[in-house]
Amino acid sequence: MRRENESLKSEMAVKFIDIKYCDLLGRLRHVTIPVENLEKAMANGIGFDSSSVAGFGKVECGDMILKPDLDSAFVEPFAAEPTVSCFADIYDPKTGTRYEHDPRFILKKAVAAVKKATSCDEIMFLTEFEFYLFTTAEFWTDESSAVYRVTSEELKHDDQSGVALFKGSAYHVAPPFDRSAGFRSQLVNLMKSCGIPVKYHHHEGGKYAQVEVEPNFLPAHRAGDAVILTKYIIRNLAFQQGKSATFMPKPIYNEPGSGMHIHQFLVKKGSSLFGDRNNEIGLSQLARHYIGGLLEHIPSLCALTNPSTNSYRRLVPGYEAPTEAFFSVANRTAAIRIPGYIRDPKKMAIELRVPDGTANPYLALAAILLAGLDGIRRKVDPGLPETSRGGTRELRSRSKLLPANLIEALAELKRDHRYLVEPGVFTEETIEKWIDLKMIEVEAIARRPHPWEFNLYYGC
Repeated sequence: MRRENESLKSEMAVKFIDIKYCDLLGRLRHVTIPVENLEKAMANGIGFDSSSVAGFGKVECGDMILKPDLDSAFVEPFAAEPTVSCFADIYDPKTGTRYEHDPRFILKKAVAAVKKATSCDEIMFLTEFEFYLFTTAEFWTDESSAVYRVTSEELKHDDQSGVALFKGSAYHVAPPFDRSAGFRSQLVNLMKSCGIPVKYHHHEGGKYAQVEVEPNFLPAHRAGDAVILTKYIIRNLAFQQGKSATFMPKPIYNEPGSGMHIHQFLVKKGSSLFGDRNNEIGLSQLARHYIGGLLEHIPSLCALTNPSTNSYRRLVPGYEAPTEAFFSVANRTAAIRIPGYIRDPKKMAIELRVPDGTANPYLALAAILLAGLDGIRRKVDPGLPETSRGGTRELRSRSKLLPANLIEALAELKRDHRYLVEPGVFTEETIEKWIDLKMIEVEAIARRPHPWEFNLYYGC
C-alpha cells in the first residue's frame, strides 16, 4: 500500500484523492483527502455520518466507514488541483463488515449469486444514456407558485439562424441542425479518459437537444460505477459550458422521453450463454428462462428501474416506450427487445427497454439480475415473441401491463420481492427503506396543486 501511495504522489503529481459513493437513491456524494492520507484511509477507512445520507443510518447510530476501492481509480477531470478519484465501499464499524444497504455491495452480491447459480464467468451490461441538453433550465416552487421553464437553441422561438428543428426531424440529424455534436465528442473523450469505452453518440428524437451516448459492454461490477460516473461527467461538462443536462424521463410534454435501456448477457468461456444458432430467433433456453423471470417480475422491478413519478409519463404509447410486458425481435415498443442486428450467437444479448435515468444503477442492475435468475431457477416460460404471435390485439392483451404510476409499482414491490431477498442480496429492511423514501416523493407531489389544474379548474 505504501508503494501505491508513493506512486500516486511521484508519478502523477497527485495532490488529492476524491472518494465517491452514492446514497440509496443513487445520488453521488464525495469526500476529498490529501494524497498523503491515502495509506491511513485504506487501512482504517474514513468515518462519515450516514444519518445525513438518504436511506442509510439513524442519528443514534449513524457512524459508517468509507474504504477507497483503488481498482476503480481514474484521473478526476473536474478538479482544481491534480486529483485521482475512486469509488468507495461502505463498512459498518461495529462489525467490520460491508454495510448491507450500500448499493454497490448489493450489486456485488447479486453478481455473485448469478455466477454461482449459472456457473457463468462474467455478466455484461451496456446502459444507454439518453438525456436533454437545455440552454437554460429554471424551476422553483413555494406555497403560492410552481414554475418551470427550459429553453433550447434548437427551438424555433430561441433560434435566429434559420436552422431550428421541427417535430419528427431530430433523430440522427446532422449539423448545423445538430447543435450538440461538439459537446458529445468532448463528453466521449472524457468518458474514455475515465475508463469508459464508448460505442457512439448521436442526436436523439427530441427536438430540445435530446441526445444519446452509448458505451460498450462492461462487466457488471464496473457497469454500475460507469452509470454514476457518466452522469457525473455529463452534468459537469454541461455546467462548464453554461448548459443544463437532465436525465428526467419526461421533461417535455409531447416530446420523446429519455430512457436508460439496459443490454445484457451472461458469459461462459468468452461466449454469450444467451445465444443458440439452432433457435429460430437465436435465443438459448437459458436466455428464454431469464427473459421469463424479467417479464414475470417486471411490475415490481419498475419500482427500482423506474422509481420516480415522472417515469410513468414516459411509459405511454406513441414514443417508442414500452407499456406492456412482452418480448419481441427488433420491436422498440417491447419491454424486452431481441436486437435484430445480432447474427453471432456468441454475442447474443437482450435489451430491457423499461428503465430510465432516475434509477439507482446498482439497485436496478441487481434487481434485474435476480429477476432473471429466478426465471432460470424456476424455468419460467416467456411464451412466444410478439412477432411470432402475430401481434394481434387479443394476444397482446394477455401480456401484463406495466404499472401506470409509481404508487402501483411500489405496491407491486411490496407484494413481490421474495426473488430479491431469498438469494441473500436485498434485505427486507432495504426494501422497506426504499418504499418509504419513494412514498415521501409520491405524497409530496400528490399534496401540491399542479399548474395544469389551474387551466382545468380555476374558473369552475
